[in-house]
Amino acid sequence: MTDSKIIDALLLPFERDLLASPERAFLMRAEPHEALGAEWRPRLVCEQGFKPAFDRLVQAGFQTVARLDGRFSTGLVLLTKHKAENRANMARAWDLLEPGGVLVCCGANALGAASHEREVERVFGLAGSLSKHQARTFWMVKGGQTAPAEWLDAARPRPVEGCNLVARAGCFSAEHVDKGSALLLDCLPEGLAGRGADLGAGWGYLSAEMLRRFPDITAIDLFEAEALALEDARANLAGDGRAAFHWLDVGAGLPKCEPYDWIVSNPPFHEGRKADPAIGQGFITAAWKAIRRRGKFVLVANRSLPYEAELRRRFREVTLLREADGFKVYLASNRHDR
Repeated sequence: MTDSKIIDALLLPFERDLLASPERAFLMRAEPHEALGAEWRPRLVCEQGFKPAFDRLVQAGFQTVARLDGRFSTGLVLLTKHKAENRANMARAWDLLEPGGVLVCCGANALGAASHEREVERVFGLAGSLSKHQARTFWMVKGGQTAPAEWLDAARPRPVEGCNLVARAGCFSAEHVDKGSALLLDCLPEGLAGRGADLGAGWGYLSAEMLRRFPDITAIDLFEAEALALEDARANLAGDGRAAFHWLDVGAGLPKCEPYDWIVSNPPFHEGRKADPAIGQGFITAAWKAIRRRGKFVLVANRSLPYEAELRRRFREVTLLREADGFKVYLASNRHDR
């Protein structure tokens, strides 16, 4: 979730009449905010690939898409903590602008916004900048400048170290296989078979490896909240008809279907910059509701996260399979009916 003060800072150039209010604009990595009121809502197209935030925007009445297209007179970009993702977003945003269009970017000082501002000044040239709310807001006007090829390349899937799969900048552990996922894979029970689900599947590492290692798996549903990660998962598992892909906020619950024989999960534990154990607890509840009575649920989590009590509340049998590299892997089965 974006700090609300960052959106306040993003809109400062318009509030101070340094920039004219646009007829049509887009906002990348959008979040609903009271400052985006009646003046902005009808003229703003919001891009948000993270399903919980996408749903919040839709509920607030914003026109929202997972991926932008078309041409705009004004673009707004909220910067994230990922350098490569920011370069990719700024390059895509630049391409969406009409000639003479204005691109406004804003990010927290703590996340390196000043360094992005310096890069943009070198590449595009700055038309103006402001500093407030512990953030930097800067903007540029589209003339004959083009986005660097390496910035555009950052928007494409890249090979992931430690496997033969690909992932995009901004996706969780896009550069190398996550230690928690690798540990979970090593702890899986032998002879896994039947229908299963991967909650928080990311770009598909766990699912791809499980389908490769366990030929008796008949189907696997990949549930992922980040649209780009799910798109990469589709590419990574292309050709395997056992895999199905669902853009979904797992914490809001899974769709009703026949109970799963097994479920695996490496759940996220923060949204934005704040750790929130309730996210993982929501994944546990979703798994408990969706698994058959004696199905197997395998969960990996950071060692410090308080998930064991929630697992024991939902399942009769909970076993700590392994603790290593700052992670714990649990096997839970025999679900309680309550």
